[in-house]
Amino acid sequence: MLNVVCGICIIDQKVMIARRSYGSSKGWYEFPGGKVEAGESLEQALVREWEEECGIQLRILKPFMTSYDDTQGKETIQLTSFICTSNQKPWKYDSHDEYIWTNPENIYDYHFFEADRQLVEKLKEEWECLIKQMK
Repeated sequence: MLNVVCGICIIDQKVMIARRSYGSSKGWYEFPGGKVEAGESLEQALVREWEEECGIQLRILKPFMTSYDDTQGKETIQLTSFICTSNQKPWKYDSHDEYIWTNPENIYDYHFFEADRQLVEKLKEEWECLIKQMK
């Protein structure tokens, strides 16, 4: 099993999604993050990935959910997500070529991986509560 983390970054009542810029996932949208390296906690991996990919320091607020994707018979991906925020907006384009700030009602206008779609559904269900908690 491949452990992967992602951050659901909420700023000004909008959530950020990013479009992959290369490889087999080029053109797909995701919540940025990446693989957990040996010796890292999930939180450490998430902070490192956001600094590397987006150029910002992320503040993790709380765990959100874990989803799974068997990637069509290949290694199963365990995707652990966290609700996050930041005092910065992404500026670095390492793995992505576009950042979009949206709300859960419009998020399906974009092409997501199955593991991320599970997150989006839960995000839509809990959006109002999350926004209230962040105030």
